[in-house]
Amino acid sequence: MTQVSFGVRVPNSGPLASVDNIVRAATEAEALGFDSIFVHDHVVWSSAMHRHHISSGAHEALMDDQTADFYESLTTMGYLAAVTQRVLIGVACLVMPTRNPIYAAKQLATLDHLSGGRVLAGVGLGSKATLESDEFDVFGVPFNKRGRITDEYLEAMRAIWEQPLASYTGEFVSFKDAEIFPKPIQQPGPPLWVGGWTDHAARRTGRLGDAWVPGWLSPTEMARGAEVVRQSATEHGRDPEAITIAVEKLTVIARDRDEAMARAIPTVQASSKTYERDVDEIAFALDRHIFGSVEDVKRRVGEFVDAGVSHFELKLIYPTMDELSRQMELWAEEILPLYR
Repeated sequence: MTQVSFGVRVPNSGPLASVDNIVRAATEAEALGFDSIFVHDHVVWSSAMHRHHISSGAHEALMDDQTADFYESLTTMGYLAAVTQRVLIGVACLVMPTRNPIYAAKQLATLDHLSGGRVLAGVGLGSKATLESDEFDVFGVPFNKRGRITDEYLEAMRAIWEQPLASYTGEFVSFKDAEIFPKPIQQPGPPLWVGGWTDHAARRTGRLGDAWVPGWLSPTEMARGAEVVRQSATEHGRDPEAITIAVEKLTVIARDRDEAMARAIPTVQASSKTYERDVDEIAFALDRHIFGSVEDVKRRVGEFVDAGVSHFELKLIYPTMDELSRQMELWAEEILPLYR
């Protein structure tokens, strides 16, 4: 049987974001047998994105007087390390060009110790908060260089984790004989899960990453991208079979398909209309995420597994925390046991 793992995104952003709700989602996910919990990352976030890029919660939970609360990812992961015992704790994904890689390497190594070696370090290029509110301008990062910056930063972090006296020379970051401890518990470091839907991201994974975790791709597109990852790994002398193929998926599960679709579609429509991924046809989104009855979800998960996916980061759509609990219970009862 294919070894498949499942994680849940907790509400560190979105209309239900709060400390209590983050902890509730994380501890319930662990108790139900999920393998991991994930947070989202941005520092600059806008009211427009709060209403249209809903990575946890649901469109129905939005209220007119909400502020765009977005709890910082690495700080939140440290808090979650103290209230959980078993689950892996990931971020999908750090906006890497806006992070000082020396500091980020130190933070992630510390988190690895605080969690007992349970950190998954998702990394990506990031995107603007909106056309008007540009995270890269706030940090003084040239948007058109973010790919090259990310590559160097990942290499620099690995140097810090792996070398007693760490040195790295690049265009965007350089240091020599930096004595930075503790080194991570996980060796050679926390797994780097590379985000992004493009061939560039897949090739970056093969060259530098331990996993690829794209979002809006269909099973057919995932299978093709996984082959790009494998080819890139082979070209760079790495073992392609050691790289995890993961996905990040919006999802709703219910006993009744119509109930699930009624829950999913308003939020999918809202999330499909951000400037960064304008989707003309709802069918495009439905082909790339996981919605429906228990049987629908079983079939959809199977399609992604057949495409090579071995980890699912689930972004459940839920207007209340009780609804999140109900859906996680259905996943735990009906889907997880199929892959245990």
